[in-house]
Amino acid sequence: MAGVTRPMSQMRKIESKEALFRARKRILKYLVLSFLKQEGFFHAAETFASEAALTGDYEVCDNIDLDIILQDYCSYYLIRFNKQPQFCRKVEEKQPPRRPVTRRARTERAADELPRCDTDVDLPSTFTVTKMFRENEDMSQNARHVLERKPLAGFIAKMSSDKKQLVELLYQDIVMPMDVAWDDIKGLSSAKSLLMESVVYPVRYPEVFTGLLEPWRGVLLHGPPGTGKTMLARAVASESSCTFFNISCSTVINKWRGETEKIIKVLFEMASYYSPSIIFIDEVETIASDRSASGEHEASRRMKAQLLTELDGISKRDGVVFLLANSNMPWVLDPAMLRRLEKRIYIPLPDFKTRVELFEKFLKVGNMELYPKVNFEELAAKTEGYSGSDIKLVCKEALMCTVRKMLPTMNGRGSANNRKDRVQLSDILSAIEKTKPVSKNLAKRHIDWQNEMGCS
Repeated sequence: MAGVTRPMSQMRKIESKEALFRARKRILKYLVLSFLKQEGFFHAAETFASEAALTGDYEVCDNIDLDIILQDYCSYYLIRFNKQPQFCRKVEEKQPPRRPVTRRARTERAADELPRCDTDVDLPSTFTVTKMFRENEDMSQNARHVLERKPLAGFIAKMSSDKKQLVELLYQDIVMPMDVAWDDIKGLSSAKSLLMESVVYPVRYPEVFTGLLEPWRGVLLHGPPGTGKTMLARAVASESSCTFFNISCSTVINKWRGETEKIIKVLFEMASYYSPSIIFIDEVETIASDRSASGEHEASRRMKAQLLTELDGISKRDGVVFLLANSNMPWVLDPAMLRRLEKRIYIPLPDFKTRVELFEKFLKVGNMELYPKVNFEELAAKTEGYSGSDIKLVCKEALMCTVRKMLPTMNGRGSANNRKDRVQLSDILSAIEKTKPVSKNLAKRHIDWQNEMGCS
Protein backbone atom coordinates (compact mmCIF):
# COMPACT_ATOMS: atom_id res chain seq x y z
CA MET A 1 0.00 0.00 0.00
CA ALA A 2 1.24 3.45 -0.89
CA GLY A 3 0.14 5.17 2.32
CA VAL A 4 1.93 2.80 4.69
CA THR A 5 5.35 3.90 5.97
CA ARG A 6 7.59 0.96 6.58
CA PRO A 7 10.06 1.05 9.47
CA MET A 8 13.68 1.60 8.55
CA SER A 9 15.94 -1.38 8.64
CA GLN A 10 18.83 -1.50 11.06
CA MET A 11 21.33 -1.02 8.24
CA ARG A 12 19.48 2.06 6.96
CA LYS A 13 19.50 3.58 10.46
CA ILE A 14 23.25 3.06 10.76
CA GLU A 15 23.86 4.60 7.33
CA SER A 16 21.69 7.64 8.13
CA LYS A 17 23.53 8.15 11.42
CA GLU A 18 26.89 7.94 9.65
CA ALA A 19 25.76 10.41 6.99
CA LEU A 20 24.58 12.81 9.69
CA PHE A 21 27.89 12.43 11.54
CA ARG A 22 29.89 13.14 8.37
CA ALA A 23 27.76 16.20 7.59
CA ARG A 24 28.27 17.50 11.14
CA LYS A 25 32.03 17.05 10.89
CA ARG A 26 32.07 18.82 7.55
CA ILE A 27 30.07 21.76 8.95
CA LEU A 28 32.50 22.08 11.88
CA LYS A 29 35.52 22.10 9.57
CA TYR A 30 34.12 24.84 7.36
CA LEU A 31 33.08 26.88 10.40
CA VAL A 32 36.61 26.67 11.77
CA LEU A 33 38.06 27.63 8.38
CA SER A 34 35.73 30.63 8.14
CA PHE A 35 36.64 31.70 11.69
CA LEU A 36 40.39 31.55 10.95
CA LYS A 37 39.99 33.70 7.84
CA GLN A 38 37.75 36.16 9.67
CA GLU A 39 40.34 36.64 12.40
CA GLY A 40 43.19 37.10 9.92
CA PHE A 41 45.01 33.80 10.48
CA PHE A 42 45.47 33.18 6.76
CA HIS A 43 48.52 30.91 7.04
CA ALA A 44 46.74 28.79 9.63
CA ALA A 45 43.65 28.70 7.40
CA GLU A 46 45.71 27.50 4.42
CA THR A 47 47.36 24.79 6.48
CA PHE A 48 44.05 23.69 8.00
CA ALA A 49 42.33 23.54 4.60
CA SER A 50 45.20 21.45 3.24
CA GLU A 51 45.28 19.03 6.18
CA ALA A 52 41.48 18.70 6.34
CA ALA A 53 41.22 18.28 2.52
CA LEU A 54 38.65 21.07 2.24
CA THR A 55 37.56 22.16 -1.22
CA GLY A 56 35.59 25.08 -2.58
CA ASP A 57 32.40 23.02 -2.96
CA TYR A 58 30.94 24.40 0.27
CA GLU A 59 30.92 27.75 2.02
CA VAL A 60 29.46 29.03 5.29
CA CYS A 61 26.13 30.84 5.05
CA ASP A 62 26.17 34.62 5.50
CA ASN A 63 24.17 34.63 8.75
CA ILE A 64 26.14 31.88 10.50
CA ASP A 65 29.48 31.94 12.25
CA LEU A 66 31.06 30.50 15.38
CA ASP A 67 30.37 33.62 17.41
CA ILE A 68 26.62 33.44 16.75
CA ILE A 69 26.54 29.70 17.55
CA LEU A 70 28.41 30.34 20.80
CA GLN A 71 25.99 33.11 21.82
CA ASP A 72 22.97 30.91 21.09
CA TYR A 73 24.42 28.08 23.15
CA CYS A 74 25.18 30.42 26.07
CA SER A 75 21.58 31.69 26.00
CA TYR A 76 20.21 28.14 25.94
CA TYR A 77 22.50 27.07 28.81
CA LEU A 78 21.54 30.09 30.90
CA ILE A 79 17.82 29.39 30.46
CA ARG A 80 18.25 25.66 31.11
CA PHE A 81 20.63 25.71 34.09
CA ASN A 82 20.49 29.36 35.25
CA LYS A 83 24.26 29.84 34.90
CA GLN A 84 26.82 30.56 32.22
CA PRO A 85 28.60 27.59 30.63
CA GLN A 86 32.29 27.08 31.22
CA PHE A 87 34.32 26.37 28.10
CA CYS A 88 37.94 26.75 29.21
CA ARG A 89 39.73 26.19 32.46
CA LYS A 90 43.22 26.91 33.56
CA VAL A 91 45.61 24.00 33.43
CA GLU A 92 47.07 23.12 36.78
CA GLU A 93 50.82 23.36 36.93
CA LYS A 94 52.31 19.94 37.51
CA GLN A 95 55.34 19.73 39.72
CA PRO A 96 58.19 17.92 37.99
CA PRO A 97 59.11 14.63 39.66
CA ARG A 98 61.98 14.96 42.09
CA ARG A 99 65.04 13.01 41.16
CA PRO A 100 67.39 11.55 43.77
CA VAL A 101 70.43 13.65 44.55
CA THR A 102 73.46 12.32 42.73
CA ARG A 103 77.06 12.50 43.86
CA ARG A 104 77.78 15.31 41.39
CA ALA A 105 74.85 17.37 42.64
CA ARG A 106 76.00 16.93 46.22
CA THR A 107 79.49 18.13 45.25
CA GLU A 108 78.08 21.21 43.47
CA ARG A 109 75.81 22.02 46.42
CA ALA A 110 78.76 21.77 48.81
CA ALA A 111 80.76 24.10 46.56
CA ASP A 112 77.92 26.64 46.57
CA GLU A 113 77.79 26.59 50.34
CA LEU A 114 81.48 27.54 50.62
CA PRO A 115 82.13 31.10 51.92
CA ARG A 116 82.60 33.60 49.06
CA CYS A 117 85.43 36.08 48.94
CA ASP A 118 84.26 39.67 49.39
CA THR A 119 87.60 41.32 48.70
CA ASP A 120 87.99 43.50 45.66
CA VAL A 121 89.43 41.76 42.64
CA ASP A 122 91.46 43.57 40.05
CA LEU A 123 89.29 43.12 36.94
CA PRO A 124 89.51 45.02 33.64
CA SER A 125 87.18 47.98 33.36
CA THR A 126 85.95 46.93 29.90
CA PHE A 127 85.80 43.67 28.04
CA THR A 128 84.50 42.49 24.67
CA VAL A 129 82.05 39.67 24.05
CA THR A 130 82.48 37.98 20.68
CA LYS A 131 79.85 35.77 19.09
CA MET A 132 81.06 32.23 18.53
CA PHE A 133 78.58 31.27 15.82
CA ARG A 134 77.32 33.17 12.78
CA GLU A 135 74.09 31.18 12.76
CA ASN A 136 72.62 33.51 15.37
CA GLU A 137 73.20 36.48 13.09
CA ASP A 138 71.58 34.67 10.18
CA MET A 139 68.59 33.71 12.31
CA SER A 140 68.11 37.29 13.49
CA GLN A 141 68.43 38.46 9.89
CA ASN A 142 65.78 36.01 8.74
CA ALA A 143 63.54 36.83 11.68
CA ARG A 144 63.06 40.33 10.38
CA HIS A 145 61.50 38.90 7.24
CA VAL A 146 58.80 37.02 9.13
CA LEU A 147 55.41 38.43 8.25
CA GLU A 148 53.95 37.59 11.62
CA ARG A 149 55.99 40.25 13.41
CA LYS A 150 52.67 42.07 13.74
CA PRO A 151 49.40 40.17 14.20
CA LEU A 152 47.03 40.74 11.32
CA ALA A 153 44.09 40.37 13.71
CA GLY A 154 44.98 43.75 15.21
CA PHE A 155 44.84 45.36 11.77
CA ILE A 156 41.43 44.01 10.78
CA ALA A 157 39.81 44.17 14.21
CA LYS A 158 37.64 47.21 13.43
CA MET A 159 37.14 46.60 9.72
CA SER A 160 33.93 45.69 7.97
CA SER A 161 33.50 42.26 6.40
CA ASP A 162 34.06 43.51 2.84
CA LYS A 163 37.37 45.14 3.81
CA LYS A 164 38.47 41.94 5.51
CA GLN A 165 38.02 40.13 2.21
CA LEU A 166 40.23 42.73 0.52
CA VAL A 167 42.89 42.24 3.19
CA GLU A 168 42.79 38.49 2.56
CA LEU A 169 43.20 39.13 -1.16
CA LEU A 170 46.18 41.47 -0.68
CA TYR A 171 47.80 39.26 1.95
CA GLN A 172 48.31 36.59 -0.71
CA ASP A 173 50.45 39.05 -2.72
CA ILE A 174 53.03 39.42 0.05
CA VAL A 175 56.08 37.46 -1.08
CA MET A 176 58.81 36.10 1.12
CA PRO A 177 62.45 37.12 0.48
CA MET A 178 63.89 35.37 -2.57
CA ASP A 179 67.27 33.71 -2.95
CA VAL A 180 68.65 36.50 -5.15
CA ALA A 181 71.57 38.64 -3.97
CA TRP A 182 73.26 41.66 -5.52
CA ASP A 183 76.19 39.49 -6.63
CA ASP A 184 73.85 37.30 -8.69
CA ILE A 185 73.18 40.26 -10.99
CA LYS A 186 76.03 40.84 -13.41
CA GLY A 187 76.87 44.46 -14.19
CA LEU A 188 74.37 47.28 -13.42
CA SER A 189 76.60 48.63 -10.65
CA SER A 190 75.13 52.15 -10.82
CA ALA A 191 71.55 50.84 -10.65
CA LYS A 192 72.40 48.64 -7.67
CA SER A 193 74.05 51.51 -5.80
CA LEU A 194 71.05 53.77 -6.45
CA LEU A 195 68.65 51.12 -5.19
CA MET A 196 70.82 50.64 -2.11
CA GLU A 197 70.66 54.33 -1.21
CA SER A 198 66.96 54.55 -2.10
CA VAL A 199 65.61 51.46 -0.34
CA VAL A 200 68.16 49.62 1.80
CA TYR A 201 70.00 52.46 3.55
CA PRO A 202 66.87 54.39 4.69
CA VAL A 203 65.63 51.21 6.39
CA ARG A 204 69.02 50.35 7.86
CA TYR A 205 69.89 53.90 9.03
CA PRO A 206 66.58 55.72 9.66
CA GLU A 207 68.24 58.34 11.89
CA VAL A 208 70.21 59.66 8.90
CA PHE A 209 67.33 59.97 6.44
CA THR A 210 65.24 62.63 8.18
CA GLY A 211 64.10 66.12 7.28
CA LEU A 212 65.18 67.06 3.79
CA LEU A 213 66.84 63.66 3.44
CA GLU A 214 63.58 61.78 3.89
CA PRO A 215 63.47 58.48 1.98
CA TRP A 216 62.51 58.45 -1.67
CA ARG A 217 58.85 57.70 -2.30
CA GLY A 218 59.33 55.74 -5.51
CA VAL A 219 61.79 54.44 -8.07
CA LEU A 220 61.13 53.62 -11.72
CA LEU A 221 63.30 51.06 -13.48
CA HIS A 222 62.98 51.36 -17.24
CA GLY A 223 64.83 49.81 -20.13
CA PRO A 224 64.48 47.29 -22.95
CA PRO A 225 62.94 43.90 -22.10
CA GLY A 226 65.29 41.31 -20.62
CA THR A 227 67.86 43.66 -19.11
CA GLY A 228 67.32 42.59 -15.47
CA LYS A 229 64.70 44.97 -14.08
CA THR A 230 62.64 42.25 -12.40
CA MET A 231 65.86 40.59 -11.21
CA LEU A 232 66.79 43.82 -9.45
CA ALA A 233 63.37 43.89 -7.78
CA ARG A 234 63.90 40.34 -6.53
CA ALA A 235 67.28 41.35 -5.11
CA VAL A 236 65.68 44.32 -3.36
CA ALA A 237 63.12 41.97 -1.80
CA SER A 238 65.95 39.82 -0.42
CA GLU A 239 68.36 42.53 0.71
CA SER A 240 66.06 45.22 2.11
CA SER A 241 64.39 43.35 5.01
CA CYS A 242 61.08 44.97 4.02
CA THR A 243 57.61 43.56 3.54
CA PHE A 244 57.36 43.05 -0.21
CA PHE A 245 53.97 43.42 -1.93
CA ASN A 246 53.98 42.05 -5.49
CA ILE A 247 50.98 43.82 -7.03
CA SER A 248 49.53 42.99 -10.43
CA CYS A 249 46.53 44.21 -12.42
CA SER A 250 44.49 41.16 -11.46
CA THR A 251 44.81 42.14 -7.80
CA VAL A 252 43.97 45.82 -8.08
CA ILE A 253 41.36 46.03 -10.84
CA ASN A 254 37.81 45.04 -9.97
CA LYS A 255 34.69 45.17 -12.12
CA TRP A 256 32.48 46.70 -9.41
CA ARG A 257 32.30 50.47 -9.13
CA GLY A 258 34.47 51.85 -6.36
CA GLU A 259 36.08 48.52 -5.44
CA THR A 260 39.37 49.27 -7.22
CA GLU A 261 39.86 52.50 -5.27
CA LYS A 262 39.04 50.68 -2.05
CA ILE A 263 41.61 47.97 -2.82
CA ILE A 264 44.32 50.58 -3.39
CA LYS A 265 43.46 52.34 -0.13
CA VAL A 266 43.57 49.09 1.85
CA LEU A 267 46.86 48.18 0.13
CA PHE A 268 48.60 51.31 1.39
CA GLU A 269 47.07 50.89 4.84
CA MET A 270 48.50 47.35 5.00
CA ALA A 271 51.85 48.59 3.73
CA SER A 272 51.90 51.23 6.45
CA TYR A 273 50.95 48.65 9.08
CA TYR A 274 53.75 46.31 7.99
CA SER A 275 56.26 49.11 7.35
CA PRO A 276 58.94 49.31 6.17
CA SER A 277 57.24 48.05 3.03
CA ILE A 278 57.86 47.93 -0.70
CA ILE A 279 55.00 47.93 -3.19
CA PHE A 280 56.29 46.46 -6.44
CA ILE A 281 54.30 47.00 -9.65
CA ASP A 282 55.65 45.27 -12.74
CA GLU A 283 54.69 46.80 -16.11
CA VAL A 284 53.39 49.91 -14.36
CA GLU A 285 52.24 51.46 -17.64
CA THR A 286 49.25 49.11 -17.61
CA ILE A 287 47.69 50.92 -14.63
CA ALA A 288 49.37 54.36 -14.71
CA SER A 289 49.28 55.44 -18.35
CA ASP A 290 48.73 59.06 -19.38
CA ARG A 291 45.25 60.26 -18.37
CA SER A 292 45.11 62.73 -21.27
CA ALA A 293 45.08 59.92 -23.84
CA SER A 294 41.99 59.58 -25.98
CA GLY A 295 39.43 56.98 -24.97
CA GLU A 296 40.34 57.07 -21.27
CA HIS A 297 37.60 55.41 -19.22
CA GLU A 298 36.19 57.01 -16.08
CA ALA A 299 37.00 53.95 -13.95
CA SER A 300 40.63 54.09 -15.09
CA ARG A 301 40.88 57.79 -14.21
CA ARG A 302 39.43 57.20 -10.76
CA MET A 303 41.86 54.33 -10.14
CA LYS A 304 44.87 56.47 -11.13
CA ALA A 305 43.62 59.38 -9.03
CA GLN A 306 43.35 57.12 -5.98
CA LEU A 307 46.84 55.72 -6.58
CA LEU A 308 48.34 59.19 -6.91
CA THR A 309 46.53 60.36 -3.78
CA GLU A 310 47.86 57.45 -1.74
CA LEU A 311 51.39 58.06 -2.98
CA ASP A 312 51.45 61.77 -2.22
CA GLY A 313 48.30 63.02 -0.50
CA ILE A 314 47.44 65.22 2.43
CA SER A 315 47.24 62.39 4.94
CA LYS A 316 50.61 61.15 6.16
CA ARG A 317 51.20 57.51 6.98
CA ASP A 318 53.43 55.99 9.62
CA GLY A 319 56.54 54.15 8.55
CA VAL A 320 58.29 53.86 5.22
CA VAL A 321 56.14 52.87 2.23
CA PHE A 322 58.16 52.67 -0.96
CA LEU A 323 56.91 52.18 -4.53
CA LEU A 324 59.13 50.23 -6.92
CA ALA A 325 57.92 50.13 -10.53
CA ASN A 326 59.17 48.54 -13.74
CA SER A 327 58.31 49.70 -17.23
CA ASN A 328 59.28 48.85 -20.79
CA MET A 329 57.49 51.95 -22.11
CA PRO A 330 58.07 54.86 -19.69
CA TRP A 331 57.04 57.47 -22.28
CA VAL A 332 53.36 56.47 -21.89
CA LEU A 333 53.29 57.05 -18.11
CA ASP A 334 51.26 59.86 -16.60
CA PRO A 335 53.35 62.96 -15.70
CA ALA A 336 51.90 63.02 -12.18
CA MET A 337 53.06 59.43 -11.66
CA LEU A 338 56.53 60.30 -12.97
CA ARG A 339 56.75 63.13 -10.42
CA ARG A 340 56.07 60.66 -7.61
CA LEU A 341 58.61 58.20 -9.01
CA GLU A 342 61.44 60.45 -7.90
CA LYS A 343 64.24 58.20 -9.14
CA ARG A 344 63.99 57.15 -12.78
CA ILE A 345 66.81 54.75 -13.55
CA TYR A 346 67.74 53.45 -16.97
CA ILE A 347 68.68 49.76 -17.07
CA PRO A 348 70.83 49.41 -20.22
CA LEU A 349 71.70 46.43 -22.34
CA PRO A 350 74.75 44.55 -20.99
CA ASP A 351 78.09 45.91 -22.10
CA PHE A 352 81.03 43.82 -23.31
CA LYS A 353 82.35 42.99 -19.84
CA THR A 354 78.90 42.07 -18.53
CA ARG A 355 78.25 39.80 -21.51
CA VAL A 356 81.49 37.96 -20.78
CA GLU A 357 80.38 37.47 -17.16
CA LEU A 358 76.96 36.25 -18.29
CA PHE A 359 78.45 33.63 -20.62
CA GLU A 360 80.75 32.46 -17.82
CA LYS A 361 77.81 32.25 -15.43
CA PHE A 362 75.64 30.13 -17.74
CA LEU A 363 78.29 27.95 -19.41
CA LYS A 364 81.03 27.63 -16.82
CA VAL A 365 79.26 25.30 -14.41
CA GLY A 366 80.23 22.00 -12.85
CA ASN A 367 78.06 19.66 -14.93
CA MET A 368 78.95 21.25 -18.28
CA GLU A 369 82.05 20.63 -20.35
CA LEU A 370 83.03 22.99 -23.19
CA TYR A 371 84.91 21.53 -26.15
CA PRO A 372 87.12 22.86 -27.52
CA LYS A 373 88.14 25.59 -25.11
CA VAL A 374 85.75 28.52 -25.51
CA ASN A 375 86.85 32.13 -25.58
CA PHE A 376 84.05 33.99 -23.82
CA GLU A 377 85.29 37.35 -25.08
CA GLU A 378 84.78 36.14 -28.64
CA LEU A 379 81.20 35.14 -27.80
CA ALA A 380 80.60 38.54 -26.16
CA ALA A 381 81.84 40.30 -29.29
CA LYS A 382 79.37 38.34 -31.44
CA THR A 383 76.39 39.22 -29.19
CA GLU A 384 76.47 43.01 -29.38
CA GLY A 385 72.95 44.33 -28.64
CA TYR A 386 71.79 41.14 -26.87
CA SER A 387 70.06 41.47 -23.52
CA GLY A 388 70.77 39.26 -20.54
CA SER A 389 67.66 37.23 -21.31
CA ASP A 390 68.81 36.79 -24.93
CA ILE A 391 72.22 35.51 -23.81
CA LYS A 392 70.56 33.04 -21.44
CA LEU A 393 68.41 31.84 -24.35
CA VAL A 394 71.54 31.40 -26.51
CA CYS A 395 73.16 29.22 -23.84
CA LYS A 396 69.96 27.23 -23.42
CA GLU A 397 69.71 26.63 -27.17
CA ALA A 398 73.36 25.52 -27.32
CA LEU A 399 72.80 23.03 -24.53
CA MET A 400 69.62 21.83 -26.20
CA CYS A 401 71.61 21.00 -29.35
CA THR A 402 73.60 18.48 -27.30
CA VAL A 403 70.47 17.03 -25.71
CA ARG A 404 68.80 16.62 -29.11
CA LYS A 405 71.62 14.31 -30.20
CA MET A 406 71.21 12.19 -27.06
CA LEU A 407 67.42 11.84 -27.00
CA PRO A 408 67.02 9.19 -29.78
CA THR A 409 69.53 6.86 -28.11
CA MET A 410 68.37 7.28 -24.52
CA ASN A 411 66.84 4.19 -22.91
CA GLY A 412 64.71 4.67 -19.82
CA ARG A 413 65.25 7.48 -17.39
CA GLY A 414 68.70 9.01 -17.17
CA SER A 415 70.41 9.85 -13.91
CA ALA A 416 70.43 13.58 -13.24
CA ASN A 417 73.11 13.35 -10.55
CA ASN A 418 75.84 11.92 -12.79
CA ARG A 419 74.83 13.88 -15.86
CA LYS A 420 77.71 15.56 -17.73
CA ASP A 421 76.79 17.77 -20.69
CA ARG A 422 79.40 18.42 -23.37
CA VAL A 423 78.76 21.58 -25.35
CA GLN A 424 80.51 22.14 -28.66
CA LEU A 425 81.70 25.58 -29.70
CA SER A 426 79.93 25.08 -33.02
CA ASP A 427 76.63 24.59 -31.16
CA ILE A 428 77.10 27.92 -29.34
CA LEU A 429 77.87 29.77 -32.57
CA SER A 430 74.88 28.12 -34.25
CA ALA A 431 72.65 29.17 -31.34
CA ILE A 432 73.86 32.78 -31.70
CA GLU A 433 72.93 32.68 -35.38
CA LYS A 434 69.46 31.31 -34.64
CA THR A 435 68.67 33.62 -31.69
CA LYS A 436 68.06 37.22 -32.68
CA PRO A 437 68.07 40.05 -30.09
CA VAL A 438 64.64 41.40 -29.23
CA SER A 439 65.59 44.64 -27.51
CA LYS A 440 68.35 45.99 -29.77
CA ASN A 441 66.19 48.56 -31.56
CA LEU A 442 64.52 49.81 -28.33
CA ALA A 443 67.69 50.90 -26.55
CA LYS A 444 68.01 54.24 -28.36
CA ARG A 445 64.46 55.29 -27.48
CA HIS A 446 65.07 54.54 -23.79
CA ILE A 447 68.34 56.49 -23.86
CA ASP A 448 66.63 59.51 -25.40
CA TRP A 449 63.85 59.37 -22.82
CA GLN A 450 66.38 59.06 -19.99
CA ASN A 451 68.27 62.12 -21.25
CA GLU A 452 65.00 64.09 -21.32
CA MET A 453 63.04 62.77 -18.30
CA GLY A 454 65.42 60.59 -16.28
CA CYS A 455 66.57 61.23 -12.72
CA SER A 456 69.42 59.02 -11.56
